[in-house]
Amino acid sequence: MKSNGDSASRFLLLCGILAPVMMMVAILVIGQITPGYNPISDTISRMGTPDKPYAVVLHGSYFIYGVLMGMAAYGLYQTIGHTDSAKRLAILLGIHAFGTVLLAVFPDSVELPLKHIIHDVMSVISYLSLLVGILISRGIARQETALKVIGLLGLVVIIINLPMPIINTADPLKSIAGLLQRLFSGSSLFWLSVTFFLLYKKRCTLQRNGNQLSQGSLTAQLASK
Repeated sequence: MKSNGDSASRFLLLCGILAPVMMMVAILVIGQITPGYNPISDTISRMGTPDKPYAVVLHGSYFIYGVLMGMAAYGLYQTIGHTDSAKRLAILLGIHAFGTVLLAVFPDSVELPLKHIIHDVMSVISYLSLLVGILISRGIARQETALKVIGLLGLVVIIINLPMPIINTADPLKSIAGLLQRLFSGSSLFWLSVTFFLLYKKRCTLQRNGNQLSQGSLTAQLASK
């Protein structure tokens, strides 16, 4: 049972490693192959409007990413430990995952203002919950030796993402809004992959140490007979 539990936890953490990579690849590829779309100036959501031929692929990527990240959030909670900080981080990542799924349910639209507003609200929920989660993770990183790097990396990601709210409103940034959004989103996705990779390593180390301890205990029992 313990082995099955460890395998399940590692699988959940592996989802957290792969989901951000899958999402970023989808964003880059769809942006390149969508006709009439400029990845430099157009935001990511514009790839998913009803008039775009690969909108369903983007929405499918949102959905898959959200499901995988929701699973990974539970794996994170199991690995870090049942602490208040870990619980808050797991909940925030779960909200981020759910918000991303809702981006697929409520796609952007250039012709219907209400759909555009709803999509933006879902995007803000997904974006802010992830950034707040990164902030909380810095406290966890100070207590976990194996996770110290994500604290420093998280601070860099937060600083990088500060201009995100104004890229579509500041005139000097509008012409490169799509590029900036990809850079900002990419930094957050990179943080997620690194975080879950370190947690995956930690889980493997805990399992290996547990196996060695069990083996040593068994050897001692046999020697005493």
